[in-house]
Amino acid sequence: MIRVQVLHPAFLLQSPSPKYMRCGLTCPQARLAASRARCAGRRLIPSPSVGIRSLKQPTLRKQIQVFSSAQDADQIQELRDRSLVLPSFSDGELEKAVMEVKAIMGPSADKIDEETLTWYVRMRKLDVDETVPRLTRYQDWRESGYEGIEEEQVATELATGKAFLCDDCDLLGRPVVVVDASKQVVYDRDLEASKQLCVHLMDSALLRMQGTGSETLLSIWDLRGFGTRNADISFLKFFVDCMFKYYPKRIGQVLLVEPPFVFQPVWQVIKPLLGKYSSIVRFVKVSEIEYYMGKQIF
Repeated sequence: MIRVQVLHPAFLLQSPSPKYMRCGLTCPQARLAASRARCAGRRLIPSPSVGIRSLKQPTLRKQIQVFSSAQDADQIQELRDRSLVLPSFSDGELEKAVMEVKAIMGPSADKIDEETLTWYVRMRKLDVDETVPRLTRYQDWRESGYEGIEEEQVATELATGKAFLCDDCDLLGRPVVVVDASKQVVYDRDLEASKQLCVHLMDSALLRMQGTGSETLLSIWDLRGFGTRNADISFLKFFVDCMFKYYPKRIGQVLLVEPPFVFQPVWQVIKPLLGKYSSIVRFVKVSEIEYYMGKQIF
């Protein structure tokens, strides 16, 4: 006997679910199918071979076939569209702008690695006058105690499990930094140590990008269990500074996983600081992480 599980159409109205991905449906397709089902009074059954199979009313029966390869391509493209991407320039244009920046900065430019210098030039769209002061600020910040932070220096913070660099990349090949916000307790943390851990993980993610073709990273914030004691506004402001000043446009997307109601006041403080870049922040459920990672990591 073959058992068939019947799912109510309302189930299909939820946000992107890994179950639908395995059935060959993207979220918009699932919603469309659910809407049609309600109108036709039918029941929908996920099927690995046809995506969705409609039963009852044989004259209205249709099979929606979505091939996995096409679905994967659509999913990858959707992830790219949601992510932050820098504009590209010809090698000649880029090299010319970089040489101009080096000429203005003089010997101090030698202290900045070529990849970072080039990234800032691209980030400012080859505008040399805007690039130089930002690189100078970046260099001053590095020399203030955030240069070459090794794992041994942040071993205590790493041991807490409050943040780590995921072993796997996401579906776009981006390194993934995971933060467990419930383990960052304001009255029991060393703010400077937390900042150094943040810098270490960002630098480690950049190193992992080399030679992969990836230029940005994915940051996942697990907010389950978040309470007022975890509302570390000082650290969050430092993280925003990292996004804008020290690692500009390096974070392609931020996922906030199941934030509780108590997180709302914190978000109201941080969102204005992000400005237009708040668009790269998405609120997601745990079940949706698989849509970005290709598997569940929690």
